[in-house]
Amino acid sequence: MIAEERKTAMSHDEMQDYWQTLCSFSGEDISHEISQLMAKIHYPRFLYKYRAVNNNNLDALRSNKLFFSKASSYDDPFDTFLHIDVEKIRQEFVSNYSSTEALAALANGMKETFQNQPGIPQEFVQQVTSVEGLKQLFASGITNQFLSYLLTLRSKIQDEILSICFSENGFNETLWLKYADMHRGFCLMYDLSDEASSHCGKMDKCVNCGVYKYRTRVYPVYYSDTPHNATDFAKFVMGQELVQKLGAPLPEFLQREFKPLPWEVERNSLIKKECHKYDEEWRMIANCKMNLPAMIECVPAGVIIGLRTFQVDKSLIISMAKEAGIKNIYQSYIDEKNKLNAYLLTNV
Repeated sequence: MIAEERKTAMSHDEMQDYWQTLCSFSGEDISHEISQLMAKIHYPRFLYKYRAVNNNNLDALRSNKLFFSKASSYDDPFDTFLHIDVEKIRQEFVSNYSSTEALAALANGMKETFQNQPGIPQEFVQQVTSVEGLKQLFASGITNQFLSYLLTLRSKIQDEILSICFSENGFNETLWLKYADMHRGFCLMYDLSDEASSHCGKMDKCVNCGVYKYRTRVYPVYYSDTPHNATDFAKFVMGQELVQKLGAPLPEFLQREFKPLPWEVERNSLIKKECHKYDEEWRMIANCKMNLPAMIECVPAGVIIGLRTFQVDKSLIISMAKEAGIKNIYQSYIDEKNKLNAYLLTNV
């Protein structure tokens, strides 16, 4: 393996064009928009996944599994890089329900929602289905409670996003330190040109799998110092949570307010702060609701063993890689140009 001076798969201008295209979509013609976006993306041949040596990662290596994770569980609390205009939502909340007429409309909507709904305390129903009851709620500080709730929306949005993260650079020294236990782990390499390496859709259990049915795609991450405005998506997440807690659909006037927004999961997941640009990250986004653990199965084209991987761990990695059917096993080293590189192990 030769770690040559390399360029990223997409230039700065190409990344800008890709991101602006994604942000322009309205969702009116999803198929056409997908085609447009795919035409903007230039894929590298290989993507890489850095791993520390532990039981979970070794088992995933052995079984060719890649697991989706919630964005809220990532090490960077700013992942994803989004902005929620709390003041705008607060003003809408206050102005929408400051008049008697607005409260009457809300009370009527609540009546439609909660009539014949079992399991909801009648005391609560009586309060939210009358103008006087709603006035008491607002007077007792519900607005302040609402503002406190808004501050939790960042993590709630992150909970909506499931993805698998890769880098297009397998010799990124910072990523070896950060995600491969200071060069004591390993790095998996996936060949995007090898369709046979993916098991998705080729097994009986794939029939009911959301990943296969709804097609997950891999996208480049866009880096910027300007966050994505997720205010409208935050309102949608609020509505979804309200439906879950109430166990009933929202009134029609609230459904219009909390409508779903196509492409918002992608837009929120695929932007990170400029300072993380060194990651050269790509992400596979789950575009449907899935229960965790959710995963795909794909055979890596190779595995690179770290500079400082302990011999006992190296033996485990090689054993698991062989069982997984991985053909190429590399050992990383520092070459004569002081670059991180790797050579193929031929005696394993």
